Amino acid sequence: MIPMNPRHKSKGRGFTLVELLVVIAIVAVLALMSFIGSSRFIEKGRKVQTMALFRDFTVGMTMFVNDYNGPPTPQPKRDFGLDTIYGDPGGKYSTQFLVSVLAGQDKDYPYGGDIFSAKAANPRGESYMVFKTASADKKYGVAVDGKLYDPWGSEVMVAINAFKSNNPSDVLVPFNNGKNDSRLHTYGLAEYKDTKPMEQAFVFWSYGKDKKKGNNGASYGAIVPYAGSDDVISW
Repeated sequence: MIPMNPRHKSKGRGFTLVELLVVIAIVAVLALMSFIGSSRFIEKGRKVQTMALFRDFTVGMTMFVNDYNGPPTPQPKRDFGLDTIYGDPGGKYSTQFLVSVLAGQDKDYPYGGDIFSAKAANPRGESYMVFKTASADKKYGVAVDGKLYDPWGSEVMVAINAFKSNNPSDVLVPFNNGKNDSRLHTYGLAEYKDTKPMEQAFVFWSYGKDKKKGNNGASYGAIVPYAGSDDVISW
């Protein structure tokens, strides 16, 4: 048997630098695609959660309307037939009042010189909705502050049509910017180029992940397209 020359012994061939860089690039692209796919999946899930919240809210509000002949409107707003926005970041009315009314709580909320009484709006103390408790970072449910938040951590916005109330002194006018008229006035907050509330008793909406109306960071009152945005609406 002829001994093998050590110099002829086969050697394992390692990766070249170029091959390693190619592998790293492929792994990076796959990781990026996975991240983008996961992010889209998460955002889609949050939109689904928001719509589920709006459906539950609609059921509770509808039962209240059937029982009381109108949506939960505080007395000062009902007296003047004024449409009201709750949860607007630039406004003064939080969703605490609506949460308390639908939960059948006996709580008062001072807003300026007015008192919004949940007991006065729901004197029988009926419970129309069981709200989900929000996470510690105030997402998707009612937080410890009593406000209702969407899955992105912003307060859900709600518009109430005061003319739909049971105030017998309300007088119907064609359109009067939310006062004593049948049109639901949202002061531009829920009005888009392709959709807006009309004569609903109430509506809900959220500006989504970017927390801005539409998809171009427009101001709240700007009339922008709804299509293609991350906003979520109930109508």
